[in-house]
Amino acid sequence: MRLRPIVVAAVVLVALVAVGEYYGGALTSGSSSGGVVINIQITGGEGGLTVDRPYPNSITVKLGQKVTLAILNTDDNTHGFVQAALGIDTGKILPGATYRLSFTPDQTGTYEFTQPPGYCTGGYGNICNSIQDMILNVTVIQS
Repeated sequence: MRLRPIVVAAVVLVALVAVGEYYGGALTSGSSSGGVVINIQITGGEGGLTVDRPYPNSITVKLGQKVTLAILNTDDNTHGFVQAALGIDTGKILPGATYRLSFTPDQTGTYEFTQPPGYCTGGYGNICNSIQDMILNVTVIQS
């Protein structure tokens, strides 16, 4: 029967589109009834002289709007962020894990999220072997 190859092709196509939407969504933002969701992807590589960084590394949100950051760690090391003025500390985010945090900014300005010492562990050779550029700037503007 010729229908089976068509069904298999359709299933594969749907799966590919779903994977593309998932990974594409890791690089874009969306809104929900509870505010805005912004996907951040931590990228890096195995071996020395690779650069670990968040993408995007700079975002803009509106004053008073609930913001949810969905941080996906695609690197082989643990990573994490702190932002003292907003009271945010993600702790270590394991490789392959997504950490979600929500906040509602009540002041305009730019808030720098940084990775503290000790948050990058494990990975290739069981060491944090990459150059770190783990800074995420969140700019809050008047709505």
